[in-house]
Amino acid sequence: MKEYNDNPLLLEDKLYTVEEFGAALRNKFGADNYISNVMLAEIFLAKYPIYSCKIKKLKNHISQKDCGCC
Repeated sequence: MKEYNDNPLLLEDKLYTVEEFGAALRNKFGADNYISNVMLAEIFLAKYPIYSCKIKKLKNHISQKDCGCC
């Protein structure tokens, strides 16, 4: 069985908007319908900041310490 150490969520190798990332998480794991895709993504990124590398950055983006990619 192949391990996916660099992509354990098995998401496409592309940059997502926060909305798209939340939708991808919802499709992968499911979530309460009362929470928006944006909020779902924000909660996930707060817990796992390394995945912020998958999010498109704004021009005024300030790098996070735990990110490792920017």
